[in-house]
Amino acid sequence: MPVPAVGPPRRRALTPPQLLVLSFAGLVIAGTCLLSLPWASATGARLPLVSALFTATSAVCVTGLIVLDTPVDMSTFGHVVVLLLIQAGGLGYMTFSTLVGVALGRRITLQERQTLSEGLNAFSSGEVVRFALSVFRVTLVLEGLGAVILGAWWSASHGLARGAWLGLFHAVSAFNNAGFSLFSDNLVGATTQPLVLLTVSLLVIAGGLGFFTILELGAIRRRNLRLSVHSQLVVAMTAILLVGGTIAIYAAERDNPLTLGALPAGQAWMAAWFQSAVTRTAGFNSIAIGACQPSALFVMIILMFVGGAPGSTAGGVKVSTVGVLLSALWATARGERDALVFRRRIPPDQIMRAFLVCLMAFLAVNALTAVLLAREGRQLLPTLFEVVSAFGTVGMSTGEGASPLSLSGHFSRSGQLLIAAMMFAGRLGPLTLLMAVAQRSERSRVRHPEGKVLIG
Repeated sequence: MPVPAVGPPRRRALTPPQLLVLSFAGLVIAGTCLLSLPWASATGARLPLVSALFTATSAVCVTGLIVLDTPVDMSTFGHVVVLLLIQAGGLGYMTFSTLVGVALGRRITLQERQTLSEGLNAFSSGEVVRFALSVFRVTLVLEGLGAVILGAWWSASHGLARGAWLGLFHAVSAFNNAGFSLFSDNLVGATTQPLVLLTVSLLVIAGGLGFFTILELGAIRRRNLRLSVHSQLVVAMTAILLVGGTIAIYAAERDNPLTLGALPAGQAWMAAWFQSAVTRTAGFNSIAIGACQPSALFVMIILMFVGGAPGSTAGGVKVSTVGVLLSALWATARGERDALVFRRRIPPDQIMRAFLVCLMAFLAVNALTAVLLAREGRQLLPTLFEVVSAFGTVGMSTGEGASPLSLSGHFSRSGQLLIAAMMFAGRLGPLTLLMAVAQRSERSRVRHPEGKVLIG
């Protein structure tokens, strides 16, 4: 009896979450290699490997935490590399590869469509290529507009070439919610420049709304359509957090002479608005974060943990996740069967997903904070602030003393690597990472008897 030939085992195809993780890891590695070159340093000496890795991770994950003084320690070549990493990380490697493939006439495979849908948080992979092209166009328009406004402003004091470069860098950094700046004091020097603060904050808000919502808002204006439930929730939650954050930061810091106390009322409100807008998503700051009151820092921690919208350049657990969670809690408290958002029932699997994302994020943040407290010996609030900033890919930091570096810049090498890992996890999302490493099991046809557990 002939023995059937046994061929080599078939390699299991990578899942979309795995491809997404690998694409971001590849960007980080490439960025680390480029920033390790002598040309990336202002002195011509190679940057320390851990510093290059941390900076590349911060740029790709559009965070903005720094262990190097970006305008002083890095050359123009290094600044260009950081800018490209911010843009690639903000839109995602798969978005760029898809756009290049479309430009070259290459057919986009189903797996690539699914991966792109995962990266952009698109609802369907069917029209994802058209969606990616629309995302690219929106990005070019908004970043170009911001670059023109900021470049024109800074050209008056820095000259045309330097002003244009500053405008482009900060516009890309703002729309991608990165928070990197070419000023050692970030945007503290622009506290009395409302045009700069307003332009940057609007770019940050636009980037944090999510491309799906931005495109829907544009379509509604043209076609007189209604917003989807998702976009309504994102816009409502964003407005609530912006207004609530502004009032809370103003109230906490108005009497602080080191922050808002030294400003006239109008400029103080503008600075509070700016901090409320950028705290959830980008690491810019127009006031000294390290000088803020503990109450204001606590408010900022909450805003950073929530973050922006799915499919955006922002991090955090996302505003729609928190909105669904609050809706489910309200329905449970009232004894109602269904959780409703704008008179629409939220499926139970989405509610479970929202609870899982928030729980995983809460546990990860607290675990890393505990480890860093033991290893680095800093105080609780600044350490927690740094960890949440890394998870939310915000980039804001209390710093240490008069140093322009983030608090991470004063951590040990192992502490910096842990923060870099948290930035990576925050950019991709804890659920995506869990799906990337977990094996999908077959759905069981056996249902076990129901059991009752006391809750509360």
